[in-house]
Amino acid sequence: MSSSTPSTPGSDGTASLSGRQSSVTSTHSSSQTTTATPFPQPSPIHGSVGSLVNASVTVVPADGARPLSIYLFGGFEQYSYEVFDELYRLDMEQNKWQNVIYTKGIRPSKRNDHSTSLWRDKLIIFGGNDDAERHCNDIVLLDLKTLTWSRPEIRGVLPTGRVKHSASVHDNKLYIAGGCTADGFITSDMNVLDLNTWEWQAPISFETRHSHVSCVFQNRLYLYGGYMNEEMDRASHISFIDLNNPLVVTSIEIKSDVSPSPAGQHFAQLCGHHLVVVITHCLKHGVQEASSGIWSLDLRSMQWRQHEGPARFETGSWHYFAMAEHDRRFYLFGTDDPEPDEYLSSVLAVDLDEHGILTVPEPRLGADFAAMLDSDLGLRYADFAILSADSTAPPIRVHRFLLLARWPHFASLSSSGMTESRESRLVIPEPYPVVRAFVAYLYTDSIAGLPMGVVADLLVLANMYLMPRLSALCCDALHRAMDVENVSTIYHQAGVAGELGLKQKALKFMFVHYGPVSKTQGFRGLPKEALLDFWDHTPRNAVIVAAPEEGGGVEAVGL
Repeated sequence: MSSSTPSTPGSDGTASLSGRQSSVTSTHSSSQTTTATPFPQPSPIHGSVGSLVNASVTVVPADGARPLSIYLFGGFEQYSYEVFDELYRLDMEQNKWQNVIYTKGIRPSKRNDHSTSLWRDKLIIFGGNDDAERHCNDIVLLDLKTLTWSRPEIRGVLPTGRVKHSASVHDNKLYIAGGCTADGFITSDMNVLDLNTWEWQAPISFETRHSHVSCVFQNRLYLYGGYMNEEMDRASHISFIDLNNPLVVTSIEIKSDVSPSPAGQHFAQLCGHHLVVVITHCLKHGVQEASSGIWSLDLRSMQWRQHEGPARFETGSWHYFAMAEHDRRFYLFGTDDPEPDEYLSSVLAVDLDEHGILTVPEPRLGADFAAMLDSDLGLRYADFAILSADSTAPPIRVHRFLLLARWPHFASLSSSGMTESRESRLVIPEPYPVVRAFVAYLYTDSIAGLPMGVVADLLVLANMYLMPRLSALCCDALHRAMDVENVSTIYHQAGVAGELGLKQKALKFMFVHYGPVSKTQGFRGLPKEALLDFWDHTPRNAVIVAAPEEGGGVEAVGL
């Protein structure tokens, strides 16, 4: 997700290869008369790149002044086995391969079976097999604005060199999963490179697989397709790992009449909440081992849909697939020649919109309401004020209609005609940060990013105002984020809010980590009644035991 003779260079550092100009069209013409077809047909690409095998093809979407581009790097020649370090770019207007020979810096070594990933305005090349049959583990960048090659200073636990792995970029991290190492071993390692610090994390055990595809959806890294062992058994299940809890691997076998066959040549990419899967016949021309077509897997419901049968994909042999993440179009590269000298002489562009595979933008209702809370326009139409216990803090200007819809307590005040409703102001006797967070929740339906101390206070407000969703959100966040520093506050506020399950978990945590907990400001600042409650819950036979690994310091209450 991973040689030719140059002519006069263009202004963008490319050398055009000979060939008649053409463009990708949605019609097919066998003469001067253009005849419409039910769907776009393959278009010839001009300019020779040879019979390249195991090169990388990467889509770079249009961005402002930068047009849509497709980059081809590396690979080896099918008949001579020569390995290349050539970089080509497909000119989408002329439908012509251009050899990008005028670059700065030192090119990557010749290689095949590597990965090329797009990150911001750079291509990231990792791994592959070089012309000396060494398995690479280096990182090489290409700046697309300046066409400059560079090698960042890498730190951390370097991954083993590998081929046939998958590569995904998410949240400024490069995820490398699976692949084959130099000794022929199929690795289960997942390696993560922080692209801000250029530090590799220690490898995480995931799934033994190669020649597969990976993508990240809702903070889960999914693996699809590929082979599981040296016997080339195809993977028929979906596996994923939660990036917040990478110690647990989940595998799902989906039984469906419309699921794609494991056979055939599988390509895949993420589009919104869909994993788009394209199946073509294997590289040997004429092999009909599987039905080709387009499928999509809804990653929310884990339901397959088949969108198109084999008719469109039986017009040639398709060796390469290229699609940008969440793009509306994918490209197949191949040839209609049964004994080709060119493996990338035709391109088939397929729009996903026509199949109902769409990238639906994330809901913006909360973000739009949040903007009304702070923007000049929102403040202009605000008709109510909420104040906190801090007399020096500014009033929070809000909108009565939204509070009526979102806050049952406020609706009751308004319908009863109480003073607060008539004066268009209400005091919540809590610290300003807590009141501000509560109002923000009313506007956004979210507590994301709040300090846990504020979340614990919100839990009390949720209980006071009978708001079960806010209460559940707070409990969930506090369960996940409980640590030595905040557990005392969580214990106290869970008790005030009547959340006995959360309180009990906090109590057990405090017993286990009594030594460090007892030294925190949170524990020492507990109200007297909370401390007495803590002592009352301490078992009669409890003893304080030393932790030898801490040099004899008090670590736990032994029960």
